[in-house]
Amino acid sequence: MRPEIEQELAHTLLVELLAYQFASPVRWIETQDVILAEKRTERIVEIGPADTLGGMAKRTLASKYEAYDAATSVQRQILCYNKDAKEIYYDVDPVEEEPELPPSLLPLLHRLPLLLLPPLPLPLPLRPLVLDLPLLLTTLKSQLWIF
Repeated sequence: MRPEIEQELAHTLLVELLAYQFASPVRWIETQDVILAEKRTERIVEIGPADTLGGMAKRTLASKYEAYDAATSVQRQILCYNKDAKEIYYDVDPVEEEPELPPSLLPLLHRLPLLLLPPLPLPLPLRPLVLDLPLLLTTLKSQLWIF
């Protein structure tokens, strides 16, 4: 086949394929229904230059599936590769280790809560009666909550 005819056929094929692509429906709504309702997908990651389909999926979730997700306790994530790479790869920031205290301060730390407690509002008898026990427990609980 001659190159001119080959080029003309390639051009015609390209135009026909593009026309078919633009004329065919995308059926994005039905695709979302399958992904979100039938498969109950909880994590969707869009890989592309922009968060286009993820944005549409977020709007669909908010308008159509919010009550369904709340009723079935489904928590979904719509992530985009460009923005959410740390969450996609489960990268976490390194945790800074706390400096260790010298051993001489450790016994004082165990007594610190007792030193910070305010005085009890009621005088506590040394041997409470059984009837006074709920009052004593309430007083002690309130002291613990104040701390």
